[in-house]
Amino acid sequence: DSATKTAQALLDFNREGLPLFILANWRGFSGGQRDLFEGILQAGSTIVENLRTYNQPAFVYIPMAGELRGGAWVVVDSKINPDRIECYAERTAKGNV
Repeated sequence: DSATKTAQALLDFNREGLPLFILANWRGFSGGQRDLFEGILQAGSTIVENLRTYNQPAFVYIPMAGELRGGAWVVVDSKINPDRIECYAERTAKGNV
């Protein structure tokens, strides 16, 4: 449910011309069979698509002692929309796939 709401919020923010700030402290975006059947993977791909087409500045920040791991990294990677998305991290933050 939260992935669907996030995808919808991105669409709404973009329509309203708002810049985006994502405070990322996520430990993964699961890719299991249950997630497929429950529509979570589809919502995740909608998040990626909405970030790919985002027309405003978008900033991703990993806070102090925060983590961005696994599939969550893929969802907010700056390569999705290199002209708009910038990623930053506090020096104690961790990120990996």
